[in-house]
Amino acid sequence: MISAADLLQIFHVSPIPIAILDVDLKLLAVTDQWLKTYGIEREKVIGQAYCSIFPERSSEWLAILGQAVRGKAQTGEDQMNDPSPLDKRWVKWEVRAWRNQDGNVGGVIIYSEDITLHKQSTFQDQQFRLFMDYLPGLCWITNEENVLTYANNDFFETLHLPKDVLGKNNEEIFGSDVAKNAHINNMEVLRTQQSKELFQTIRGQDGYPQYFKTYKFPFMDASGKQNLVGAVSFDITKHKQLEENLYQSEEQFRQAFEHSLIGMALISPEGRWKRVNSSLCDILGYCEEELQQLYIQDITHPEDLLKSSESLKELADGIRENIKMEKRYIHKDGSVIWVVIAATMLKDSLGHPLHYVSQIEDITKRKEIEGNLLLSEKKYRTIFENVQDVFYQADQQGRVTEISPSILQYSGYTREEIIGRPVIDFYYYPHDRDRIIENLQKDGFVIDFEARLKTINQELRYASVNARLIRENGLVVGTEGSMRDITTRKSQDNALKALNTELTASNEQKNKLLSIIGHDLRNPISGSLQLLDLTLNDFQSSSAEEVHTYLSMMKQELSSANELLEDLLTWAKSQFNAVSFNPVNIDDVAGQLQKCLLSILPMAEKKGIHVVQSVEPDLEVNADKAMLDTIVRNLVTNAVKFSYKNGEILIKAIKNDTGVQFSVSDSGIGIPKDKVQELFNSKSNYTTFGTLGEKGTGLGLNLVSDFVAKHGGEIWLESEEGKGTTFYFTIPAGIGTFKENEEEE
Repeated sequence: MISAADLLQIFHVSPIPIAILDVDLKLLAVTDQWLKTYGIEREKVIGQAYCSIFPERSSEWLAILGQAVRGKAQTGEDQMNDPSPLDKRWVKWEVRAWRNQDGNVGGVIIYSEDITLHKQSTFQDQQFRLFMDYLPGLCWITNEENVLTYANNDFFETLHLPKDVLGKNNEEIFGSDVAKNAHINNMEVLRTQQSKELFQTIRGQDGYPQYFKTYKFPFMDASGKQNLVGAVSFDITKHKQLEENLYQSEEQFRQAFEHSLIGMALISPEGRWKRVNSSLCDILGYCEEELQQLYIQDITHPEDLLKSSESLKELADGIRENIKMEKRYIHKDGSVIWVVIAATMLKDSLGHPLHYVSQIEDITKRKEIEGNLLLSEKKYRTIFENVQDVFYQADQQGRVTEISPSILQYSGYTREEIIGRPVIDFYYYPHDRDRIIENLQKDGFVIDFEARLKTINQELRYASVNARLIRENGLVVGTEGSMRDITTRKSQDNALKALNTELTASNEQKNKLLSIIGHDLRNPISGSLQLLDLTLNDFQSSSAEEVHTYLSMMKQELSSANELLEDLLTWAKSQFNAVSFNPVNIDDVAGQLQKCLLSILPMAEKKGIHVVQSVEPDLEVNADKAMLDTIVRNLVTNAVKFSYKNGEILIKAIKNDTGVQFSVSDSGIGIPKDKVQELFNSKSNYTTFGTLGEKGTGLGLNLVSDFVAKHGGEIWLESEEGKGTTFYFTIPAGIGTFKENEEEE
């Protein structure tokens, strides 16, 4: 281990001015460099109170040293009189507490550095104040075998090494390349017995290089032999960077100053324009020489003088580091111009103000625009508060952030009651809101979107919504838009649609009626007239049998016409709601069906078709007798028409969960699948010929469908081509209730 004497020897020859004080602030030890720096002899200071050595600043140093003893490191700079030259020198110092082996504060260490040369730098750009981050440095000792025998805390911390590296060879610690170079330097120091100064570079943990200035020097070991090498190294990375920055700063500042698009100026503490760029000259209308003869007070608007002076004084006094304010200048032509000023005060090393550094931007046009905007805002605020349409804004969470007062007359809510609430609270049907959001996300806007809203009384109101997404910096932050109450228009539209539907249906009914009259009804009457004309013209030459044949054919044609006319009249009454609906209780359904079939049986008998009736015993139904007869008669007539000779038709009536279900089944030709949908289409007049060429009217199933619907029932069919068809229809049990509801509607 190194003895205290060795360490003291190392300490004395250190090239750094260092003084060590005890807790009573008395000097324990100083380096030779410290004595040289302050021009004091060692014998006159050891054991003396530090403040007594520098009595002119004793109270100040007492406070500084007291803070350091309490663990707060202190730094500063001092001017001192050089013993020989007349000029003053600058010293930078740092004070830290040191601890003894017990871990208690044993006193303080004062590190000093002569920074006179730095202070005497000829660079003009003193506005970029530079501060040297002076650190105590790395200290270590190695022996002739390149073994590390001592290192201080900064050595371990800076190089991120554990303390157990002491006693190890440099090659084990740093690798062969670093160890080889260190050994060469160490051997040179030991061989020449002279100190050596060198620069070293290491990589920090962040990967960037760190630069160090290292002093190596020989000193004796405990046996008195000078076979050890001491080293002190300082991190000069920032210093090198500062040198480079200083090297370039003046040109950079000049370029930035002269070519800036905004006005820039250096102004003396008294307010005189010292240096200005061309942009500022353009703003104020003066050339640089003219401005340098003026003070800022000379061209400041009278109403802004006091505020401007107070702000500049705060900068000069250090109350504020910088200011930014708007003020008015008087242009050379006498006009008023608005500017925004950003300024800071550059001070020398003693804290004395040197000059203001100001950036000045012309905002006259902006001020004019702001004035216009205020007027515009007032105008649009008036419109916003009085317009009949409702304007709104909502945030990204769907909460109302703004809405125009006109919402009150439409919803009953005041503006204050709505702001802050979720938009969804005011939709009558929430999925309307979902549809709006879906369209906004897809297109970014919606136009004339119909939404259903609710009032404070839960009433339905229709609104036409125009909305768009609000974006800031590319992100959606909410929505905004307008709403217009269209409830009255919606009611009128609905009434108009209903009227149009009614008129369309009426026109379709008229066209259908004219088509039937013009074709289906005219053909049998025209045929009958032709047969009658033939009979009359050939009466004398015709036999009785021929006349009978003609008359039979006429009867068949007229019967078809009559049947068509009956169906046509019934259908027309149904379409124009001229058929009265009078449901009664039919307690003998079987008997009612039997009466209905009396008019159809002769037609069935001609084709040899057997009609079978299957009705549940004691079956009752509430129905309009005439309509029920028409339904059954049409379905059975169709079954006869499309059944083959000697076929069978089954009529069934059974009770089900909802009322009575009727069915008419045949074993005839069946219905093509592609024609099934046309049978119950009111706009279709589909018909075809029976198995013996019977012609239908195309109205029967329309009547059946209408009359079943009158009863609140349903009608459907099952069919297979070549095997037959079954028609089903139901008469609900609650027919009386259905009729009452229909009348209310």
